[in-house]
Amino acid sequence: MRYKETVRSGGALLWYFQRVSGVFLAVVLFLHVYIIHVALKDELTFHAIADRVATPLWKVIDISFLVVALFHGLYGAWIVFDDYIHKPWMRITLFAALSIVALLALILGILTILPFQVGG
Repeated sequence: MRYKETVRSGGALLWYFQRVSGVFLAVVLFLHVYIIHVALKDELTFHAIADRVATPLWKVIDISFLVVALFHGLYGAWIVFDDYIHKPWMRITLFAALSIVALLALILGILTILPFQVGG
């Protein structure tokens, strides 16, 4: 019996992006902890963090971190569900639930990050 999926089936690309996103998350998380707790000697207050988040560069970094973290975590959960759940109706239900969670988390995360303004 031959395995029918190929590299072009999409499975290999998602597998590769799961690994790349894991490395990206590890690097960004390390940089986040280093910048916030070591490099910046400022006191960690809401105002200091709000000023940082208000800059366009940090908005892009935070939103990309959110998108990649959501993809990595929820796709990882989907892979686990895919391995253990074999009933089609249950797989569809779980996929729909994961999609709704991802969409809500993405919308709420972006709506939290975007409104910050410099000096606001």
